[in-house]
Amino acid sequence: MRRLFLALCLLSFLTLVAPVQAAQKICFPQVPDCIEFRFAKYWQDNGGLSVFGLPLTPSQNETVGDQKFKVQYFERGRFELHKDIAAPYDVLLGRLGADRLAAQGRDWQTFPKADPSAPHYFGETGHAIAPQFWGFWSTHGLEFDGNKKAKSQAEAMALFGMPISEPQMEPSSDGQQYLTQWFERAKFEYHPENKPPYDVLLGLLGVDVLRDKQQPAPAPAPTPGQAIGCPENAPAVAEGPQVWVANAQPAAPGTGNSICARLTIGGAPFQGAQVTADAYYADAPRSYGPTTTGADGQARLDFNIDKAKNRFVVAIDVKFKLPDGTVFTAETNFRPRYVLDEPPPLGGPALPNIPPPTGNCVANAPAATEGAQAWMTVYQPADPKQFDSVCARLILGGAPVQGAKVSALSYRYGKDADYHATTDANGVAEMGFAVDDARNRYIVYIDVTITGPDGKHYTATTFYRPNYPNAP
Repeated sequence: MRRLFLALCLLSFLTLVAPVQAAQKICFPQVPDCIEFRFAKYWQDNGGLSVFGLPLTPSQNETVGDQKFKVQYFERGRFELHKDIAAPYDVLLGRLGADRLAAQGRDWQTFPKADPSAPHYFGETGHAIAPQFWGFWSTHGLEFDGNKKAKSQAEAMALFGMPISEPQMEPSSDGQQYLTQWFERAKFEYHPENKPPYDVLLGLLGVDVLRDKQQPAPAPAPTPGQAIGCPENAPAVAEGPQVWVANAQPAAPGTGNSICARLTIGGAPFQGAQVTADAYYADAPRSYGPTTTGADGQARLDFNIDKAKNRFVVAIDVKFKLPDGTVFTAETNFRPRYVLDEPPPLGGPALPNIPPPTGNCVANAPAATEGAQAWMTVYQPADPKQFDSVCARLILGGAPVQGAKVSALSYRYGKDADYHATTDANGVAEMGFAVDDARNRYIVYIDVTITGPDGKHYTATTFYRPNYPNAP
């Protein structure tokens, strides 16, 4: 994923999306909120995960304009329930494209206009849909007329709205420039490095708008609750040592970063503690510091991640040494997520009539969905010598794929591990291993690649996190 996510969207923790469905209710293991009643049917009938994304909030009352509606936020949109309108038009999508531009201080009505003779021109807004985006816009939409094989212009307009800008190069959340065009309810980005249909990606406008709504007003000056250089990740002040990094998920090698530290003793910031840090990269450890906490009890160690290995969790141990020799310790980490040429994973509603896994892979098996899936038989090993398994499944065209080659790369502290297997008749492969003293409480991410009989690669991610009860 190339975009910024809300802290509640845990996006660095996103493994696979397997919805759990009940009557008029759809839930996901990755987020706490479910989709219910009218919103659940609308979400499912009009594209589901690939169009709207995961729910970010429960349904709740909110004032939109000068009226109050029941609304629910999703990664790519906002549902609004209009009880005074008959179904299927009682659920409307918020104009998040226009709202997001307004939040940026950009008035789309002042943007340069298109030539009225241009293809796919909309006189109502004065803009034309770019050729790179027309195919995607015209083949996606809400379902109104019963013809599920094609989308009318009215159905596409109900989903995305009309264009409100001309295509132009704009920065994305990964820091790169992409051809971008804004619509009333969406933001389109053209990624020529991806193969169709993944060369057009939708912006996570629901995430962006909700983050803006929840972000507190900036403080007039730094306080002990906010360290200079790391305000976006600063935790609430707590007794004892606290550490965090400014950028928990760098998007490119050579990125500048900061380790921020805070020491509170007896409810008051402690000045004059010496702070040092040891970062454990894949190739070798690196040391930073010393520096000293200021009057606010805080200190910052700036560093460059250099060529930190992609997706490898870099653990950081931080030590506070007081003038009397007393030592406090704390830990944090970051995990690079460099932009790669890989399509987004498949997914969707749970599939019926898929045989369940057998053996150890029965444990924690998610509901079967289209594409690649990965999960752990034990997500929280309690013994450094415990046996665990990473399980993978491939379903294409609604059927399990037997004989697919599976490889799993485990980004372990200090040393990666590589596992291999082949899918069985149920489309499932198990790769067993010993935890082998994996570092306590540190997340071990596992990227799984499944190569189907057609030679195409399908990917999924899972993780485990040891929690040894007798560890210090």
